[in-house]
Amino acid sequence: MTIDYAKKNLQRASFKDESLVNTSFMGCDLRGVDFSGSDLTGANLSHVKTGITPYNTAWIFLVAMMVSIFSGYVAMVAGSTIQGMLKSVDDRVQTAGIGTLVVIVLFMGYYYWKGGRSVFRHLLLPVVITALLVGAIAYFSGLGSGRGMFFLILSLLLVVVMVIIGTIARSLAGALSSTVLFLLVAIGGSVFGKSIGGGIGTVIMAIGCALISKRALSGAKGFEILRGIAAYTTNKFGTSFRNAKLTNTNFSHSKIMNADFTNADVSAVNWGESKKENCTPVRSEQQFQNASTFQNNLKKKRS
Repeated sequence: MTIDYAKKNLQRASFKDESLVNTSFMGCDLRGVDFSGSDLTGANLSHVKTGITPYNTAWIFLVAMMVSIFSGYVAMVAGSTIQGMLKSVDDRVQTAGIGTLVVIVLFMGYYYWKGGRSVFRHLLLPVVITALLVGAIAYFSGLGSGRGMFFLILSLLLVVVMVIIGTIARSLAGALSSTVLFLLVAIGGSVFGKSIGGGIGTVIMAIGCALISKRALSGAKGFEILRGIAAYTTNKFGTSFRNAKLTNTNFSHSKIMNADFTNADVSAVNWGESKKENCTPVRSEQQFQNASTFQNNLKKKRS
């Protein structure tokens, strides 16, 4: 006997390993639902909403927000220090400040262009090692305090942290969520800042990190680590279709966010006019559209 769950709030419900052939979930709230191992052949999941429950989203967002505000403070300190280096009467300190700015800009540009794996191997690791050596030599030789090199390393690591936070935020609640977090970083830097340089630095850094996180979740090559972090969030808190049988399942007009389709049978699924974001295995909107077009063409040939 087929059960009709249409238009019900089923958040965090478990249908694990159940037979749900031809069952209607039309218009349901399926955030946090576990369908892993279930048989959804011919089921109606049109107009549904999947993803992470508001409760879990709020907690994760709260943690990310706290880290973001702290990042804003650290960015302010780094920005103010670099500004002080640029204003120094010592030519060597000024040169170190200019070098720090150049490295940060190169790092963010390279990160956006090539992704995390390449930037870590070819830029971050060599720069950090070099900065550590230069800072240690300056400190122990009495030529300087090594503070500039310390903040160079701190600034680079801060960019990485902010990008990870932004990627998680964007995977949780879309672009608006990550934009709010990056604004908090900028505001945090301005509030704690004692100079214009600190505030401007955090704004520039926030914008750069927002662009990087957006590119990471667009499916661009080289951002596998960031997408893996976002995928972990999805697998842990989102809607699970792991190992589910979804043959001829209807997902038309649905909002499919943070859904785990690992090892699911998605043959002949109807994705018609559904919106997909941050689903695992990671599939871009274009891939979903291509699959939908292929299925529609196949139906026309059969008719």
